[in-house]
Amino acid sequence: MGFNKVDKESYDVHYKGTMSELAEAGDKEAYAKAYEEKDLSPFYAGGTTKGYVRGLSMNRLIAEVTQTGKPLSEFTVLDAGCGQGELSVYLATKGFRVIGVDISAEACKSAEKLAEKFGLGDRCRFIAQSLGETGLEAESVDQIIGHAALHHFIKYEDVPGEFHRILRRGGKGFFADSFGENKAFHIFHNKEEMERLGDVILSEKLIRNYFKNFKVQLTPTDRFTMFDKLNLKILPKGMTGVMRGISRIYFVLDRITQSSNRLITFLSGAIMTVITKE
Repeated sequence: MGFNKVDKESYDVHYKGTMSELAEAGDKEAYAKAYEEKDLSPFYAGGTTKGYVRGLSMNRLIAEVTQTGKPLSEFTVLDAGCGQGELSVYLATKGFRVIGVDISAEACKSAEKLAEKFGLGDRCRFIAQSLGETGLEAESVDQIIGHAALHHFIKYEDVPGEFHRILRRGGKGFFADSFGENKAFHIFHNKEEMERLGDVILSEKLIRNYFKNFKVQLTPTDRFTMFDKLNLKILPKGMTGVMRGISRIYFVLDRITQSSNRLITFLSGAIMTVITKE
């Protein structure tokens, strides 16, 4: 694709010596609650500016497996680009069997420590490997999820083929990421870090071409998130409460305003991608 690719050493430097702040939670129940508040909640409710789309992807994953009538403990979920393992450990608190894959061995070390701290090491397995070569058995994974991961690995052409190989037939992948159809959003990107890690700005065309061997469903979201990002950039940290109050208005407007699909796509600051192996 011609994107800037980086080797695993760059990611190891990024993660070396780090540990999730959620490790301070008292037990796994407190961890799950803290994760939901921090990573799966809209900005106005105390989460990040990408909290809504991440929560949306999690809800879709749980709804997908719940409708089977089987307990969550019977499902194996791959956390694509697991980083320090925060999402993996959260999935384990819900009962899933989890395989976290990240190119960084340092990230996987942190993830293992996090899982062990909350007594979930038996439900989590971490693999320091490329997503394009996981080493997993064919059709051994029920579902895949990735938060803020697709824009990292979309530059590697072998990943979709590997996903197709390890997913069971009918299995899905749920990815929550930033979106870049509207070039105005690009001013909020950390260009130095993006260049260092070889990150990619996502577009609808890019995503559909990448997952051409899957059925693809795209859900653009957060048309007003640019204003949240702007407030975070220009207002003092002491005004976070005010920013969240204003964000609640944006959140409501985002869901009641009727617009064409093309306009929604253009204005969205985040996107949920769902792929299905048919």
